[in-house]
Amino acid sequence: MTSFVLDPIVSNGMVLQRDIENTLWGSAPAGSAVTLTMNGSVIEASADESGRFAIVLPPQPASEAPCELVFTCGGEILTVEDVLFGDVFHITGQSNMELPISRTYDPFSDIFRKPDHPLIREFRAPIENCFDPELELTAFDGGHWIRSDSGEAMSMSAAGYFFARTLIDEIKVPIGLVNTSAGGAPIEGRLPCSILREYGDYDKFLDEATAPGYIERTAAEDMARDSAHWRELEEKDKLGSRILAGESPEGEKVSFPYAISDFAGRLWFYRELTVPEGFDTDNAMLLLGTMTDRDVAYVNGTRVGETGYMYPPRFYNIPAGVLKAGVNRIAFLLDIHGGRGGVTVGKRWCVKSGKDILDLTDGWTVCKAVKVEPVKPGTFFQGLPLAMYGRSFAPAYGLKFKAMLIYQGESNCGNADKYEELYTRFVTYYRQRCGYDIPVIATQLPEFGFDGYGGWARLRDAQLRCCRIPGTAMAVTIGVGEWNDLHPLNKWDVGYRLALCTKALVYDKKGYEPVSCVSAEYSEGKAKLRFSEPVTLKEGGSGYFEAVFEDGVKPVQAEASEGGIILTLPEGKPTELRYAFFDDPNEPVLFDGKGLPVSPFRFKL
Repeated sequence: MTSFVLDPIVSNGMVLQRDIENTLWGSAPAGSAVTLTMNGSVIEASADESGRFAIVLPPQPASEAPCELVFTCGGEILTVEDVLFGDVFHITGQSNMELPISRTYDPFSDIFRKPDHPLIREFRAPIENCFDPELELTAFDGGHWIRSDSGEAMSMSAAGYFFARTLIDEIKVPIGLVNTSAGGAPIEGRLPCSILREYGDYDKFLDEATAPGYIERTAAEDMARDSAHWRELEEKDKLGSRILAGESPEGEKVSFPYAISDFAGRLWFYRELTVPEGFDTDNAMLLLGTMTDRDVAYVNGTRVGETGYMYPPRFYNIPAGVLKAGVNRIAFLLDIHGGRGGVTVGKRWCVKSGKDILDLTDGWTVCKAVKVEPVKPGTFFQGLPLAMYGRSFAPAYGLKFKAMLIYQGESNCGNADKYEELYTRFVTYYRQRCGYDIPVIATQLPEFGFDGYGGWARLRDAQLRCCRIPGTAMAVTIGVGEWNDLHPLNKWDVGYRLALCTKALVYDKKGYEPVSCVSAEYSEGKAKLRFSEPVTLKEGGSGYFEAVFEDGVKPVQAEASEGGIILTLPEGKPTELRYAFFDDPNEPVLFDGKGLPVSPFRFKL
């Protein structure tokens, strides 16, 4: 018999959308009566044959004063406390929306914005892979609300919280965030099987993934392969114990950054560090940038930190008493799985305590402890089409939101030319299932990478074209990324720009929407670009402007003119003009009237 329970989202600290009906769901014995008492009002419902009940709350005004919801079924009582009414936003996307506030800590900055607002709460939906083509949950399998002034607040989405923190000063009502983000999830991961089948491209994968036992079978194969790999590394590593004991086996002298190709296995790095008298050794941190793939770090033979994959920063607190004045040994192992790896370019490597920094760039010895065959990476289920739809995303359809914010696209850079079609289909289908034209605010990808005109440039261009979808907006984020880090720390400006877009689109107030190039007049070796609003050009800012000719791409000179831009072109008429069409436009030169960067663009002549 079905027990009397509420859906996980109907829990303490919940924020419900103001000024609109909200449906609260739960389970109870089939046919049983359920009542809700709120502020003296009583609402009745009954469980259907499947044991599900829905109670519809009439519209409520925004309120900072928490209320209590009391549900009764038979002799059982369930109480939900600290419930607010305000504006609720669905935030979704990949790891950059998922990234917690704790990961935005920068040891070289004096600014770290800690969450502190009791009226901002987040419900973090669990990440659950699902390839059942028919399954669509109506409730999340778990999760709970987090207040941003609680001990759990550092786990909240940084971009989401900073968005809410900016917006709440403007709208002055409580803000709820329902977070369905999942690192690495492509836009196809949020589409149902029936829609993916329409394209044909995914049929082969779907035939395999939707077969019974796909996840269990694949995971077991991955585990067996990975276990054999780890076992081989541990059994064959004869250098680690010697290095940690203070020996200095022969190896290659290197400085950071460091890269190696045609190698899979285990490397050991070690060096000596002389710590001066007066250095605060009890509050020191070892910083080793980022690496590919797994590292374990030691100071004087004591393990101080471990990271299992390439992306997180290696910020390792050194326990008091481990580091000492005089000579110390710093060592770490680096396990490389796929045949190439190393220590990332452009990061800081040091021991830091307060303002004192001991550089670790030079003086390393690297030894090849174990060489093995490259190992196939484990299946990253949440990075596959359909994976996030049935369990992690579909439950949001029954909720009411002010708008949706999406920070997604990194995993689609490999098929960027298809992104506009897929994203448009995603927005259309989401609105259809929600039953209303929910406003959607996208986050354009910031700068990243080394590849010139690669997938990131083309993906940004697709995101800009997606702004033609009615009822959408997009925050431009070039200038706040990091060319050597997929997860840039500056989520404050991302949240700020999302808030400006939301104010413009949702609240009809002054805000920020992408400025676009609306015309290009070509005449005698010059082209005048006009924009949807006046723009300003940073002095000396020609470097990001180019013209595309039949024989290639050529840089062009740019100068400001009456709120537009005049380009001086080489001989001949180009087919296309473009601005900042690189993977890594890390220093924007074109800005709108609010001082915010203009999106990279292409304009065909």
